[in-house]
Amino acid sequence: MPPLTQFQIRWTPRDCPLLPVAVAGQGETSLRLARRLLQMEDESLAQLEGVAGRKLIVVQGRLELLPWAHGVQYLGSDPAAPSLLVPTNYQPSLPPELLARAIGGKVSVAGLISVLPEPWLLVPMRNARAVSRQTLTQWLEQQ
Repeated sequence: MPPLTQFQIRWTPRDCPLLPVAVAGQGETSLRLARRLLQMEDESLAQLEGVAGRKLIVVQGRLELLPWAHGVQYLGSDPAAPSLLVPTNYQPSLPPELLARAIGGKVSVAGLISVLPEPWLLVPMRNARAVSRQTLTQWLEQQ
């Protein structure tokens, strides 16, 4: 039997949403999220950790600190796959523990991995750093 090189995952609404522990923005949504983060007080920003790339931001922290911006995706941790941050309101067609194992077999990254389904993107969170106003401003200027 040939090795599995691809798998297709469909996402369906969850009956009971997960508790948000992170928020993600891609494309134009990442810019809106960054601007919203810049509206927060420095003390609140310092309590958040995040990673960013080209038109991508994923920020993790306490629920009450996670900002809202149009188009963001909130992520939570499913107890069956604690190494993944997945959409809070959608569940994968694969059992979460199998999804984690499949992703772990494809990506050799230690720590949390954010799974963004549309478009499909895996974001390692191991390099997450405290969010700062200066870093956000510089990131926005580069976009």
